[in-house]
Amino acid sequence: MTTVLERPIVFDSVLATVAAVDDLSPHLRRVTFVAPRIAEAVTAGPDQRIKVLLAPPDGSAIKLPSGPEWYPQWCAQPVEERFIMRTYTVRALRPEVAELDVEFVLHGVNGPASAWVSEARPGDQVGLILPFAVDTTSTKGLLHSGVDYVPPATSVRRVLVADETALPALAGILEQLPAAVHATVFVEVPDARDIRPLPTSGSADVTWITPAGDMSLLEALKCADLPYDADYAWVAGESSMIKSVRRHLVDAVGMPKAAISFQGYWKRGEAQI
Repeated sequence: MTTVLERPIVFDSVLATVAAVDDLSPHLRRVTFVAPRIAEAVTAGPDQRIKVLLAPPDGSAIKLPSGPEWYPQWCAQPVEERFIMRTYTVRALRPEVAELDVEFVLHGVNGPASAWVSEARPGDQVGLILPFAVDTTSTKGLLHSGVDYVPPATSVRRVLVADETALPALAGILEQLPAAVHATVFVEVPDARDIRPLPTSGSADVTWITPAGDMSLLEALKCADLPYDADYAWVAGESSMIKSVRRHLVDAVGMPKAAISFQGYWKRGEAQI
């Protein structure tokens, strides 16, 4: 009998301090966090997910979770006593200076995370749940480590689809695109002023969709001349959007389901954790 040993995957909580706040566009704000232990954090990929922890609704201080049973214990607490937890992407990790950047979408004060970041100032503190050990030896290990963008090593023609909530992950993906890879990219943003340069080491054709345009993201995708030999797709953003895009890529474009990675970052009308 052969025993397969998997590399340990470790996430832990950290109390982090806001070091800087930078507005990148009308709907995107970058927050830089610092904490000594950020120097030990790692990422498994350019769309690495982490948790941001905010003070509970009753106004009490954040109590950082610990131990393997922290999540069921959190669920068992009264809602007003639970710290607020939201999922975000690591935009940049600089362990040499113990800094981490997260880019937040600004959409008013309708949700606790958006309300917090709208008023965030240097010196503010939040909790973060970060990876301190990841498994990059297999697709399964990468997925369990908190990433969804896991293209095959042989992939050279990729389709990347994102809305504004997935724009930070998309920017990281394009930055790390190998030189031999071409990406056909579709990005939906709420304002033309949110359009930004997306530098890449590979090559990319980027289509921006804004409310001022005459078609939706899905309509733009349907009108596009996609590569006939597209071998991998990554789709992230609002839940109904990713489902319709995935259906189009499978039914109309002919991509195998297994070649499409998709992740719902949020669902219209619902808070996401």
